[in-house]
Amino acid sequence: MKKIEDSNTPVFIVDVKANKHQIKQAVRKLYDTDVAKVNTLISPDGEKKAYVRLAPDYDALDVANKIGIIPLTNSKYMYLFTLKNKA
Repeated sequence: MKKIEDSNTPVFIVDVKANKHQIKQAVRKLYDTDVAKVNTLISPDGEKKAYVRLAPDYDALDVANKIGIIPLTNSKYMYLFTLKNKA
């Protein structure tokens, strides 16, 4: 959550097969924002994370609100959705 506030960079869990161009297009289309840069990594447990830096004239907190992450006081967050367990 610190990335959202400090560097205007929301982090998404994406499909392992997705490339940076696909991720950039998806974020543009889904959240109606301009994307400046996409960095990806695959964690040891096999999840791929996309760090999406938004253009300076867009706010990552607005994207977080659209997704359902509501910032609370003292940098704590409440999620409005549940994650599925991996089988």
